[in-house]
Amino acid sequence: MCLVFVAFASWAVKTSDLQAPDAWKTVLLANFGTLSAIRYFRRQAIEGR
Repeated sequence: MCLVFVAFASWAVKTSDLQAPDAWKTVLLANFGTLSAIRYFRRQAIEGR
């Protein structure tokens, strides 16, 4: 699941026009999704121990 969000974030940033005035929204959404996935992955790893 973590890899899916990282892949989505990478795709979103690559396909968007980062020179557009509202590009910060795309980057923010991609970063938020990636960080959420990493937090979820860490939680699952700790619970698995």
